[in-house]
Amino acid sequence: MGTRLDDLLQFAQHDLKETLLEQQGMTFKYKKENGRYIHTFCAGQLLSKFGINPRLIIGRELKDFLPATVAIHKEPYYAAAWEGREDIFYEGEYDGIHYIASLRPIRKLGQVVEVIASCIDITERKKAEQELRETKELLESLIENSVDGICITDTQGRIMRVNEAFKLIYGWSDVDLIGSQASIFPKSIIYDVETICRQLQSGKKAMQFETTIRRQQGDEIHVALSVSPIRDADGHVVAMTCIARDITERKRAEDFYRRADKLNVVGQLAAGLAHEIRNPLTSLRGFLQLLQTDPIGKARFFNILISEVDRINTIVNELLQVAKPHEITFQYCSMETILQHVVNLLEAQASLNDIQIHLDVEGRLPYIMASELEMKQIFVNLLKNAMEAMPQGGNIHIKAVYQTDHILIRFVDQGIGMDEQCLQRLAEPFFTTKEKGMGLGLMMCYKIIEEHKGRIDISSLVGQGTTIDIRLPAV
Repeated sequence: MGTRLDDLLQFAQHDLKETLLEQQGMTFKYKKENGRYIHTFCAGQLLSKFGINPRLIIGRELKDFLPATVAIHKEPYYAAAWEGREDIFYEGEYDGIHYIASLRPIRKLGQVVEVIASCIDITERKKAEQELRETKELLESLIENSVDGICITDTQGRIMRVNEAFKLIYGWSDVDLIGSQASIFPKSIIYDVETICRQLQSGKKAMQFETTIRRQQGDEIHVALSVSPIRDADGHVVAMTCIARDITERKRAEDFYRRADKLNVVGQLAAGLAHEIRNPLTSLRGFLQLLQTDPIGKARFFNILISEVDRINTIVNELLQVAKPHEITFQYCSMETILQHVVNLLEAQASLNDIQIHLDVEGRLPYIMASELEMKQIFVNLLKNAMEAMPQGGNIHIKAVYQTDHILIRFVDQGIGMDEQCLQRLAEPFFTTKEKGMGLGLMMCYKIIEEHKGRIDISSLVGQGTTIDIRLPAV
């Protein structure tokens, strides 16, 4: 029976030794002899990675096989474990391989007789940490050196971090911003940050706004904002990042383009209407001369005189409405009324060029929220373009119809049309197919429709004409 137990014990010891030899890490033991920490055991695949034979370690102390500086660094950990302290850890590096060692004392009758240690290879973890550190440094550099203002807020809109560009745009300091609910969102939603968070939480990747803000210095600037969610491992929105860009100069340029285009349109209209105004003036002059020589019995001419004066007044008023400077204001507007005014303004000029304008409004149209003067500017532009594309005369059809949640306004002409290359460049500033054109008209049409949350689509065939569809949200 004793022999059988001895055999089993020897087998177990042999199996344990094989296991320790094959382990991916490394296990070693040491004890203190004459003030020196002598290694009594060492095994594991980590030794092979180090390129060290166990015989170089067993029976030796640290300074016998490690550089003196490394040995001196590790000895305090050896001493602490020998003194009975549990769970001593330290990290080390040998020949480019990083490892972590855990030391634990072995006691007999309450006395430490040996210390056992296990080491694991953490080289890959170190590489991952280094990559994360480099990624973090890269992100930090991108944030701090970005020309766009970057702000990170919690889900209540409290600012947690901003970069230098953000402070420069808003004119605020860290003290003013960190922890506060600064007005970085459009005024209409500043008190509804939870709604933004809910929309982002529901899967929306980003929300974009344009607004005006008053800087700390008191001046007002235009800002484009893009708000994106920051999610945790479970996909929940835990914070928001807001990228702000100062678009004040862009807005000024757009305003300049608007005015330049308006001047261009008004100039063309004035030239075309001058002849039309001259006709009733000639009639008025003739009737006045007739009345001056013999006013008796000619009372019926007064109605004609008043009618001609009213016609001149109507034409001049419509021209002034389009031409006069104004502040852009959105209000409830009747699309039917706007279209009718524009047709009245251009109908006389169209007749001179043998062009008939047909306005067809289907049913009762709901109101839209828009700038009436900008809508007129768009439609005058489109009608002028259509008329100029029809040198031989013809028909222009304008159709307005309500479709579900928007109003469709369709312009169809019988002009010379455009090829695909021209269609692709229509929205570009200063691109024009006209000999004396400025190339601003359609660009501003696109911009104004976009500001009204609408859409413009243009299709055309050379020699057959052009169709322009404008869709505007109905109220």
